[in-house]
Amino acid sequence: MKLYSIYKFYSKYREIISFNKNIIIAAIINAIANVFIVNYASIIYVTNYLLISVISIIADFLIYNVSFIILYLIDNRSKYVNPDGSKNNQKIKQDLKKLITIIGLAEISYLATKFLLTFIIFQSLSIDPSLISIITTVLAWIFYIIIANIMARKQKLLS
Repeated sequence: MKLYSIYKFYSKYREIISFNKNIIIAAIINAIANVFIVNYASIIYVTNYLLISVISIIADFLIYNVSFIILYLIDNRSKYVNPDGSKNNQKIKQDLKKLITIIGLAEISYLATKFLLTFIIFQSLSIDPSLISIITTVLAWIFYIIIANIMARKQKLLS
């Protein structure tokens, strides 16, 4: 009986679960890749911290967004097949536009939250900067996921 309830819950919320799974996997891929990119950039540009930061942000943005979109399209590939078996390019284009809008707005919320909370916490509390980074990153990701889910619903990306 309990297994049936779990299956029923999963069936009902499969698209939302898959959407959030893709956000988390893309974030993990990005975090791992960014460690190598920042290390490599810091070897090449030893004292140019601004350039290292710019490289990190650009890589972060590209890796996360490309990973998420690929994961999303793979998970939802059945939505993009016509009854005759051909690809529905129009549906792919529509959903890509929606995904870019959703990710863009969620990214803005992430950056704004991270920046504002970092500034406020540094100004208000005297705690370890590493802890501030962890706290602000976690809170920013929570806002990112909330905004992404709200926008996915509003854009009718998810059923």
